[in-house]
Amino acid sequence: MKKIFFLSFFIVFSSNSFGQAWNLIWEENFSGNSLDQSVWTHELGTGSQYGLWGWGNGELQFYQSGNAEVSNGTLKIIAKEEPGGLTDSWGNTMYYSSSRIKSDNKFTVKYGKIEARIKTVNGEGFWPAFWMLPSGGSWPCDGEIDIMEQWANDWPTNVTTGAAHVGSCPGQSFYQSFQHQSQTGNYSSSFHLYGIEWDEDYIAWYVDGVKVYQVSPTSYPTIPNQHTWPFNSNDWYLILNLAITQSGPNSLTVFPSQIEVDYIKIYENNGVVGCKDPQALNYNSLATISNGSCEYQVTFRVDMNNVSSSFNIPEVNGTFNGWCGNCWQMEDPDGDGIWEKQVTMLEGYYEFKFSADNWAITEPLDPGWACTNGNAQYTNRTLEVDENVVICPQWNACVPTCSSIIISEISENNKKSNLLYPNPSFGFFNLNSNNFSDLKVVDVLGKIVYENNSLENTQTINLKHLPFGFYQCVLSSKEDQYTQKIQILK
Repeated sequence: MKKIFFLSFFIVFSSNSFGQAWNLIWEENFSGNSLDQSVWTHELGTGSQYGLWGWGNGELQFYQSGNAEVSNGTLKIIAKEEPGGLTDSWGNTMYYSSSRIKSDNKFTVKYGKIEARIKTVNGEGFWPAFWMLPSGGSWPCDGEIDIMEQWANDWPTNVTTGAAHVGSCPGQSFYQSFQHQSQTGNYSSSFHLYGIEWDEDYIAWYVDGVKVYQVSPTSYPTIPNQHTWPFNSNDWYLILNLAITQSGPNSLTVFPSQIEVDYIKIYENNGVVGCKDPQALNYNSLATISNGSCEYQVTFRVDMNNVSSSFNIPEVNGTFNGWCGNCWQMEDPDGDGIWEKQVTMLEGYYEFKFSADNWAITEPLDPGWACTNGNAQYTNRTLEVDENVVICPQWNACVPTCSSIIISEISENNKKSNLLYPNPSFGFFNLNSNNFSDLKVVDVLGKIVYENNSLENTQTINLKHLPFGFYQCVLSSKEDQYTQKIQILK
């Protein structure tokens, strides 16, 4: 069980469970008529005191405590015009004010379910956010979790976003993010629930109780070669603010305007959270709560023999790698014109397409095809990752060109022959029967990678030379044949 850590104060909390998986352990209901100073601290000014210009984003507001009010059970953070201007420590004058509060050095959290019920705002230039930073950390190498961000505009605010930043210090951040469009209208017209479920090597975002996005270390092409996954370290504090973007308001923006926060709640799980699918690479046999964190082996193959345009290296591009052209370059080791890329991917829905030479050429896909998303403007292939699979179309076609293996089940026991193959295996498995004489081990591309024709006296088979992943072991004799799927870990 992952724990929530509290600093500097003690709170009596509720033990009511949330559904079947979560215990409520802390909540902020903004009762009374002022902020709880044992939890919250105001951040003031423009960030110049930290060497930041407009809090590092060129923001146009000056934060002050008077723009945060607590009344009638909610927190209001109010953006106002300041005709006389407010001057920061660098001598810069800002003509807008707002508030930003944080729980650093007073209240921190690591792992759990974290959510807030918020009514946001309309108006060009407004930038409300509910987010987290690591206490005592450096940015961006120690990470940033954006639970909710919105960029208001003239028309109703119906898109919300979230992100998780990684990076190097010093250096720029690299992040994965999403955009989720409201199905019920304007986010500023009523309260909505924004939250994350956060555990080791996993963060998922929820809007009004529906999961809309998730990341794990495998979501970042720069991990581990360039960056590290920072979200298993440190204790993290909460931040709420309403900023004014660098581009600023327009003539239709209304002042004063506000966001309103009804509550913040934090839960811890009352079981073992993890991947419960035995075929997944990160299967946790102890997990009692499935949290959508399963990772699978996905092999992309594309037959390039019908491509008339010149190219050097095909690539796989999609929502899983930020459409980064040369991030997932493919290989053709045997020169047959069929290029491959094998990756580990987090479960979920993705869109992708094949291109070459950093988008020099790309597939002209048809939105009417069954394998595409139906979007005439951005026509992509669709992919639902929920098992280990080989994807093998011809360039600009849907029909598979290979006899792909989809590993949908892994069984440790074969009742018919009383065979037992440990799964997962670290390169060895025991053969508990002498009924078979021949063994062929086939990878997910259908290639025979190991063969043994004299099993009579063999009890332990060494497959440590094979790369990690999933395989089919085809055992045969004159009378019978048996196929067993196995997993070899790193």
